[in-house]
Amino acid sequence: MDFEEFFKKKRIDLAALEQGESGLFSEFKTDFGQMGEKSFDYTKKYWFNKLRRQFPLSVEVKTEKARSENPLAEQTVLESLTETIPARPSPELGFVPKFRMANIAKPVVNVEDKKEGLSNNAAGENTKPEKNEVKPAYKPRFNIKNIPPKV
Repeated sequence: MDFEEFFKKKRIDLAALEQGESGLFSEFKTDFGQMGEKSFDYTKKYWFNKLRRQFPLSVEVKTEKARSENPLAEQTVLESLTETIPARPSPELGFVPKFRMANIAKPVVNVEDKKEGLSNNAAGENTKPEKNEVKPAYKPRFNIKNIPPKV
């Protein structure tokens, strides 16, 4: 990469830099010739933002694609390109927990009781089902009740 291409990549106008600050331009040119692209970029990188604001490179106008005279041929080419690319299924988005909560006890529920809402006992009476007690998942080792009082 030569000196002009380097400054084009950095979006700095060399002609304006040479007219505005000729001493800096000549210093940059000699340093670039001695150092090379990477070393020059590393040692002078703090200059580039200031110079880019002072001497901006004019924006290049991009030309549009030339339309061919046969639009039917373009359409068939585009259709053949879209047919060859396989459609990828979209990924499932949503929250997925990282860990499963295995220590939590779940209450036991009979399917029949859940459907009826009431359970039938041997005498044929309808009563409400009893609630199952859920044991805590964590039991602390230290309990203040187990420590004997100080005398």
